[in-house]
Amino acid sequence: MKVLITGGAGYIGSELVYKLSNNKVVKEIIIYDNLHRGNYNFFIGVRKIEHPNISFIKGDILDGRKLRKVLKGVDVVYHLAANVTTPFADQNPHFFEQVNHWGTAELSNAIEQSNVSKFIYVSSVSVYGSQSELVTNETQLNPKTFYGISKMRGEEHVRRLFDKLPTYIARSGNVFGYSKGLRIDAVINKFMFDAQFDSRITIHGDGNQTRAFIEICRLVNYLDAMLSSNLPSGHFNLVDKNLSVLDVVDTMRELYPGLEMIFVNQHLKMREIQVERDPNALKLLKTKERSLFEELSEFKKMFTF
Repeated sequence: MKVLITGGAGYIGSELVYKLSNNKVVKEIIIYDNLHRGNYNFFIGVRKIEHPNISFIKGDILDGRKLRKVLKGVDVVYHLAANVTTPFADQNPHFFEQVNHWGTAELSNAIEQSNVSKFIYVSSVSVYGSQSELVTNETQLNPKTFYGISKMRGEEHVRRLFDKLPTYIARSGNVFGYSKGLRIDAVINKFMFDAQFDSRITIHGDGNQTRAFIEICRLVNYLDAMLSSNLPSGHFNLVDKNLSVLDVVDTMRELYPGLEMIFVNQHLKMREIQVERDPNALKLLKTKERSLFEELSEFKKMFTF
């Protein structure tokens, strides 16, 4: 099986490459990335990728002609290339629209003209917007930010392929955990970095706002399982934990007993979301679940000092 991963040098993509390199059905891996986030750490270091047939192509997701060439002979496409900041980001609307919306349109069109047999698109629960009630697969999309709107529009292009080939829209929760392409702007990752080196974290709002989270290894396990899944085309909410910011902090203080907190704009009501764990997605995994404390303890071990 030949697999293409757009955004393969990024935060999630780099971990997915490691995971797929140990999947026996994967005979070839192509990493397609424009390196706009400067993720060169993925290509160096002692952590080697033990796979006999892996390659890197520097390319842009908006380059439809190049995509069509790269897709020749590809069986499965993972689409992770995106302009990503935080799930509730509301800045640089043009860049979000170009990359997340029209870039996904270019890829979807190229796949439609190819012999690709499966398409897995990594979206975000931000397409639901801020919700006061528990979000399910049936919840109407209502994005509130430029990022969420662009991901929703990207989904519309992907959905056109539902009847043509197995196509999965994986709506991920707020991802955290170690990767060689680590994103420090994700809330838990930022907290962990600040706790490790400054013993102090900054909380926006009163900390009672709730978010849906998933640890990166757990997310990658889901994506790996989708490779051989016989699930029909559809969308899946990939989340593990609904936690308030203060819930996260309470767990972190077990790891960092002297941790200090600074509250900014404590009087403001912050956006929040809680997402039901998807029963269809849960069927894909047989791995043991870990507590937040176990996941953050593993993360802490990855700091160099």
